[in-house]
Amino acid sequence: MAKNNGYDPTDYARQQENIRKAKGNPNKNIHHKKKNSNYGGVQRAPKVSERMDTQRKRRESIFTMTPATWGVFLGLLAAMIVLMILSSTTYQGNRLVSFLSSLVTGATCCVLAYNGYRNRKRGVEATSFQTVLMILLAVLGVLYVAVGVMGLLGVVQL
Repeated sequence: MAKNNGYDPTDYARQQENIRKAKGNPNKNIHHKKKNSNYGGVQRAPKVSERMDTQRKRRESIFTMTPATWGVFLGLLAAMIVLMILSSTTYQGNRLVSFLSSLVTGATCCVLAYNGYRNRKRGVEATSFQTVLMILLAVLGVLYVAVGVMGLLGVVQL
């Protein structure tokens, strides 16, 4: 039988102290409540990185361009603006400038549609609006390029 030295059932203060010690320090295990703590061996780091990846995908637009694509797009946009200004002022009624501006407009639309397709293939999820916009750009681009090429072929044959 174990010795019970110093146990006095009438010592209320000692009993309360023993109860407090048995419960432990309430502030001792507060670290498990901290964000991203690894209390109890739970792996939370993959969850956090997965959440960050989904936020990064949401922020990335379907029309995010590489520097080379930016260069091509800005060059075509500048050529399109110049040709449209020339076709409405200096070369008004000139069929060659009109068909060239149509060809350049179609090429600009096709570059944007191709960039959206390339980004989608890379894993960037598009909204339904972006998908409709990409299809519309592709259809308009093909239409403008076809009109421009047929018109230029008609001008060359004359």
